[in-house]
This record gives sequence, C-alpha cells and structure tokens, in this order.
Amino acid sequence: MYLSEFIKKHVIGPEGEKIGRITDFIVLSESHYPMVKAINVKTIDKEEINIPWHYVDNIGKDVVLKSKISDIKGYVLKNKDIMLLRDVMDRQVVDLEGQKIRRVNDLKVSETNGYYHIIGVDIGIQGILRRLGFKKIIEKIGTKGEDIIAWKDIDPLESDYSKLKLKVPKQHLKKLHPADIAEIVDQLGVNESMTILNSLDNEAAADTMEEISPERQVSLLEGMDSKRAAGILDEMSPDDAADLLGDLPDYKAEELLGLMEPEESKDLRKLLEYPENTAGGIMTTEFAYVDEGLTVQQVLESLRQVAQDVETIYYVYVVSKAGDLVGVASLRDILVSEPDRNIADFMHTHIIKADVMEDQHEVAQKIAKYNLLALPVVENETKLKGIITVDDAIDIVLPIAWKKRVPRMFGR
Repeated sequence: MYLSEFIKKHVIGPEGEKIGRITDFIVLSESHYPMVKAINVKTIDKEEINIPWHYVDNIGKDVVLKSKISDIKGYVLKNKDIMLLRDVMDRQVVDLEGQKIRRVNDLKVSETNGYYHIIGVDIGIQGILRRLGFKKIIEKIGTKGEDIIAWKDIDPLESDYSKLKLKVPKQHLKKLHPADIAEIVDQLGVNESMTILNSLDNEAAADTMEEISPERQVSLLEGMDSKRAAGILDEMSPDDAADLLGDLPDYKAEELLGLMEPEESKDLRKLLEYPENTAGGIMTTEFAYVDEGLTVQQVLESLRQVAQDVETIYYVYVVSKAGDLVGVASLRDILVSEPDRNIADFMHTHIIKADVMEDQHEVAQKIAKYNLLALPVVENETKLKGIITVDDAIDIVLPIAWKKRVPRMFGR
C-alpha cells in the first residue's frame, strides 16, 4: 500500500456517521521503519484534528473509527513527529550513489498486526502514475517503473525532514567526480549544499567548488565558516580562487585573504590587481618552468618536485636567471631527449604569448588559432607571470549553459 492510496479516504464513525477525510499520516521519525502514530483528518465542518491510531478500527474502502469523534482526544504533535504529505511527499532526496537528485513521488506503507509502518519512498514513475489515478497503466508496466528507497536509508539534513538526502557513507561521496558532486550541489539549497561540502576535505571541496556555478560559489562561501572558506580557497587553482574572490564583497574577500596561507594569499593579491577581463585576470600562477641552464635529467627531477602543484605539465617554460621567458618545450620533447642534453639546445624560441593586459577574447582566439593547450602570459614583453589553459579559453567563448558539458582538459 502507498500513502497516496490512503489520502482522501473517508473517515467514518462507529455508527456509520461521516466525519471527514484523511489528509495526512503522522509518524515518529526515530525508527528505521516509523510507525503511524495518528491520522490528520479534515472534518466535514472544515476543521482539522489529529486522531491517534489506536482509535482506528479498520481500514478498507473507508477508515472506520472505534469511537465517536466527540469522545476522541486529539493527538498532540511532538518534536520528532513528521507529517508525511506535508514534510516528505514531493521533496527532493540526493541519490549520492546514483549521482542524481530524486523526488519523493509516494511512500510505501506496510501493515503488521494492525499497525502501519512506513518502509520506503517511491522515486519511480509508478509513484506519479499512482497519484494521477492511472491504475491500468501501472498494471501493464508491472514492477518496471518501481523504484523504492528504504526509509532507513533516508536521513534528515539539519533535523529538517522537508529537506532529505540518502544516507550514504562519506567514502562513497568522495569517490564521485567533483563535477558530479557539483551538479548535485547546484540543484540543492544552500544549507543542503553546505552539508555535502562539509563532508569533504578541503582539497575535494576545492575541486568541487571549481565546478560549481559562480553564483552558487559566492552564496556558499559567504555562508561558510571563514576559516573553512579560506582553507578551500588555499586548495583551489589561483585563477579560479581569484575569480571567486573578485565576486565577493571587498570586506569579505579581504577577510578571507587574511586567513589564507601567506604564499597563496600573496599570489591571489597579485592576480586581483589585474582587470577581470584581461589575460592577467584569468591566468593561473601554477605552471611548470625551469632554468635554461638545466640538462634533461635535471629538468625531469625538477618537474617531479612541482608536479603536484601545477595545473598542467604538458608545456615546460624555460626562463633565464633574470626571469625572462626564453623558450618552451613540450613534455614529449623532454622525454625523447638524451638525459645529459641541455634543454636550451632543443627548446622552441619562437613563443606564442599574451601580455598581462591583453583582452581575454583576444587570448582565447590566439589559443584557438595556434591550437594550444596553454598560453604563457608575460609582463613587459618578457617577464613570465602565468599561463592560460585551454579550459579558461573555453570558459570565455562558450555560453554558461555549455560550460559544464565540456570536459576539463587539466584536472589535479
């Protein structure tokens, strides 16, 4: 049986007198399979009364009571009580294993020794069809459209049963790709989103935050504990972190910068000095570069040390002792070269680059024109300041709705 089959059943007194209709079930939440404690009834006089379950004699076509309505003492709602139709039906649940947002279409009810228990929620098509009265269609499809989640696998967020999630171990959540978690977060309210982010460590939360829509990023960061927010910003790529800080009110951005690691904060302050729509405003300061005097063996040793901290390692930029960009080599160039060969002997000296103040759309066009995976950004023509990856170029030229459909080229 299902909740939708009970709702609007007539309630009849012991002598056959009409009392009203069932409008809801009341259950106690503190149970794997909560028992129905009372029924909410709208009387023929348009009044509402909660009738304790022990007054129910039997349930058939109608619900028959044991006592006259005048002899019934109404049930008083307690803190842990849930009204199923009001608090649960049509609410969203987060299926973290299925990586989807689901909706409660109905609730499955089981009878044992005269008592009724809620055993699960129906998130399938049958729940919708049942409520619309399409019984013949349900009979035809059989169990194909049935999709039941056990009630014991549902847990409230912040003790609010109007916002539900599936109870899934945190280690399962961590196995999801950040883009999948972000898709879930983008569809939930701020409080529920915060609960999911709070179950992740700073690095996983940062990866997820980078995939979340800019508007939601701001809402989450503003509602988050400041130390936690600063910790997440520390783990984000500098260009994404700078974009997010640039969308925050000045006082909030300054507060978070003050709580961040000094090195990370220093890099972000430099990025924030550049206008938003310039190469400097969208570049990242995490990239691989080496001294021009190194051999291939020394270059590889250097790359091993920085590999975890750079956004892409496909291109390796070669700089002079004065910090001037003098060449670039691909990782392939390096791997196929002899260990004792100097990188200056085979690096490319004709370098496609962008000035820090160059318009971002010109940068995107340059990346597309030369089919680059990343473009170095310089100041005063030669001083290497950062790089812009093809991901950032895609973000510039594609509409917001399409960004999530494009795979990230460089993930940490």
